[in-house]
Amino acid sequence: MHIPFFGSTAEQPAASSSSSSSSTASSSTSSTPTPVEVPTPPPSVNRFESVLHDEEKYQELQYPTFEDVPGCMRLLDEFLMCYALVPQLRNMYRHGEFRDCTWKFQDFKYCLSMKSESPEARRELWVKRRADWWARRRVGGWW
Repeated sequence: MHIPFFGSTAEQPAASSSSSSSSTASSSTSSTPTPVEVPTPPPSVNRFESVLHDEEKYQELQYPTFEDVPGCMRLLDEFLMCYALVPQLRNMYRHGEFRDCTWKFQDFKYCLSMKSESPEARRELWVKRRADWWARRRVGGWW
């Protein structure tokens, strides 16, 4: 019996022509099948790792130099603006609950913890943090 996708040898076309002549002759003169090498699948990378890799590339483009990384004062301003009256009322009107601004405070605290790093190391750490945040958001694994 010839299986078209599992390797081809010179004996298989002859075996298929002899099988068409008679079924008893093919069963008595059947050739032993040659072992077929099964290709090993490439190592699987889970979805989060591939999304994280994509996000790191994107964040590298978004923050090309260390001057593009937001400063701690800017992050503090964003945190305080999040708790301002108008944005909170708008969120209450749209979603029925007040806005949760803890992740902005976490960014501010992270910025303070990076103050002792060199500017380029701060940029790399910020890029990794933002890539991880966006990858978790895209995949669905929230903090």
